[in-house]
Amino acid sequence: METTIILIAVLVLGAMALVVAEICTPTFGVLALAALGALVWAVCLAFMLNATFGIGLIVVLLIGMPVFIYYAVQILPKTPLGRHLALRKAQAPAGQGTPEGERLQQFVGRSAQAETILRPSGTIRIDDQRVVAQSESGLIQKGEWVTVLRACGTYVLVRKVGGPAAEPARTEGSGDDATGGAQ
Repeated sequence: METTIILIAVLVLGAMALVVAEICTPTFGVLALAALGALVWAVCLAFMLNATFGIGLIVVLLIGMPVFIYYAVQILPKTPLGRHLALRKAQAPAGQGTPEGERLQQFVGRSAQAETILRPSGTIRIDDQRVVAQSESGLIQKGEWVTVLRACGTYVLVRKVGGPAAEPARTEGSGDDATGGAQ
């Protein structure tokens, strides 16, 4: 009888350790199932000793295990192991800090001309440089003017505008003056 009680205690403590290990490792529920099996075994042993002891163990486990799991999740991030497992602050957005991302920052707010059709990705030309771009929404035809909204890693996000800020928009066959070639 004494060894059975010790075995029940070992099974319950082992199940608690397995629950903590499940929280810390990506076992996809395997350790949680092992913990559940240990608890079922402990309850079966408790019922073999005495029905009252078995019912008491079930009540203690139904109340105690959720409380234990709650506190394990609350306390674990504050331990050295938990600090090692969890992210402390948000990671930088993709492309931030890369040479390409820093180079593209200089184009934010500037106008450019679509060199290819942006559906939604394509290329634009800014100061004789080809830059990979993605339209904010919709299709942008080749030759249309866009404004660079922001640098997103290795490409820029653009929005279609009526024309460039500094240059007049030219259409094919318009001639050299603004009257459409008529003199």
